[in-house]
Amino acid sequence: MKRKEGWLLLAVFETTELQVLLRDFYELTGIRTVVFDAWGEDILSYPQERPEFCRLIRSTPAGSEACRSCDRNACRMACRQMEAIVYPCHAGLIEVIAPIRAGGATVGYLLLSHIVQGADEEAEWEQVKKCCAPYGIPETLLHSAYTGLTRTPYRILQSAADLLMLAANAMYQARLARLAPDSIQARLSRFLEQHLHEDLSGERICREFGISRTSLYHLSKEMFGCGISDYISRLRIQTAASLLTSGSLTNAEICRRVGIRDYNYFFRLFRRQMGMTPREYRRKYASDARSLPGASDDSTAVEEMKSSHAPV
Repeated sequence: MKRKEGWLLLAVFETTELQVLLRDFYELTGIRTVVFDAWGEDILSYPQERPEFCRLIRSTPAGSEACRSCDRNACRMACRQMEAIVYPCHAGLIEVIAPIRAGGATVGYLLLSHIVQGADEEAEWEQVKKCCAPYGIPETLLHSAYTGLTRTPYRILQSAADLLMLAANAMYQARLARLAPDSIQARLSRFLEQHLHEDLSGERICREFGISRTSLYHLSKEMFGCGISDYISRLRIQTAASLLTSGSLTNAEICRRVGIRDYNYFFRLFRRQMGMTPREYRRKYASDARSLPGASDDSTAVEEMKSSHAPV
């Protein structure tokens, strides 16, 4: 997650309010919580001081580099999957990471760190000892630091992971994290939303922002976790899903509204991404499906009957 020259200012974080959030999270769970920026750099944490176990690992060059690499890989994974992920760290502990998103872009990450379940102390310690063997730390020191870590039962870990994802999503709504207004990331996000109904080829976007296709690819991967074409398809379907449950437009009208000219293609893409047809989605998620003129529209049903026979 290397920083690109000229793209350094991606997001603005309200650190005072965030510090309160991290403190509250720690008081509820007993787990150290960290905020990373978009490039996987630690910018805020509570408690601020790392536990003795982590300091011991980072005191060795190999352990310190492994920690940084582990953090960067976790950030990439969370950006790509766009959800909270529970994973083992390089030292044998458990961590949870969730992406912080603003304007469609991943601008940072929330991390729950240094977790030990304590369900099987002997087996878990053996795993930690095996993972940390390359760092040459005396076993007595390592074990002493390990026993000082808080134990977090699985049920609490799962609840903490759910809360972490909710907190990460709420940060944008509460404006605790937002795209820097003049950053290329913010401008790209606005451009895609404002021109979603138009042709959004890579060539057009490159011309608009004066960047190469390679630069656009790397920018898209850093912001959205995927290539620009994949993100545009995802944004179109997400917008279509919102329109299906918040108005009376027909499916064909929504298709055109989100910039897809071929209804059969829209139908297949929607079903592939959402796991159901547009009509099924409208019926399931509309606040009052029966009151929506398009919900039981015969022409919509005919459209979907035709599309359902098109190859996926």
